[in-house]
Amino acid sequence: MSTDKSIGQANLEYPCPWGYNLIAGEESHIHLAIRQTFGHHPVKLGEIRKSTGGRWCALNVDTTVMDESQRQNFLEKLRSCAGIRYVL
Repeated sequence: MSTDKSIGQANLEYPCPWGYNLIAGEESHIHLAIRQTFGHHPVKLGEIRKSTGGRWCALNVDTTVMDESQRQNFLEKLRSCAGIRYVL
């Protein structure tokens, strides 16, 4: 990976591994978002983490993206899913 200093973005070599961190109010929202976004695309799920007060939960999703378009498409789909508060 190199950095293009003229625009401040990384130039990635595809295909490459990529991870998304999902934060939601309920674990069921995360699992539904994963099914809606990735379908049969292979993913590896991390361990669900819950806040002490139970107000949020988080999960890491790792996958391989084939190009920039696919990486952005996954990100946009995850962000638009009901119940998902943040995608990092």
